[in-house]
Amino acid sequence: MRNPVLAALVCLCSCHASVQGNAGASANGQGDAELEAEVQKERAVAPPATVASAAAPAHAPEHALLGARSDLTLTAAQAPAQCSCLRVVLGPANLGAFSWKGSPPAVDDERQLVMALSSEGTGCTNPKGSLGASYWGYRRRGNDVVVYVENGVAGRPLAQGAIIPKPLGTGQVYVAPVSKKLPFGKPSNGKGNCRIGNPGPARTAPIGPDETGAAEAPSPSDDFLGR
Repeated sequence: MRNPVLAALVCLCSCHASVQGNAGASANGQGDAELEAEVQKERAVAPPATVASAAAPAHAPEHALLGARSDLTLTAAQAPAQCSCLRVVLGPANLGAFSWKGSPPAVDDERQLVMALSSEGTGCTNPKGSLGASYWGYRRRGNDVVVYVENGVAGRPLAQGAIIPKPLGTGQVYVAPVSKKLPFGKPSNGKGNCRIGNPGPARTAPIGPDETGAAEAPSPSDDFLGR
């Protein structure tokens, strides 16, 4: 016959051990679940950030607009006179003859050229009231681009630099004064316009709507002095 006291003691010990075991298993299970949740949380956050960073496209810089640049001047020592009373240089924005007040702008080398000009150091005397040669604007003529030069006058910024459209194909850049009375920009032989060139590879890109330039060339009867 079983001893009732002994049976009770065995049952009590077994029940206590079972409760401890269940409690331990519950605690370990909760800890493992929390750890797994942290790992999954890190995995869920890290990969997308890495993928987004790698897949994000690099933004291409916006190209500068065509027209006069008040932040550009010509380093005259690196520019011999190409036209009468005028030094002119064409090229990419980082050309050594260009002096920028800040960083050179982003230029589309396929479609654009940077131009700097100056009448300083040419041995010519400026017309009365003139501050020297200044960029007026450009006009397309077939595949060519003609840049017009005027008198710089007090009250208006002296424009010694500009971004102009690159001529199409074998077209060339020419310089001309806005008036026959001006000494700046005439060809050395006195005929036609002064040819500057077209550095870099030939352009094949079509002419855009923003590259037409002035609707009309300046009137040769107007000296543009003090207008």
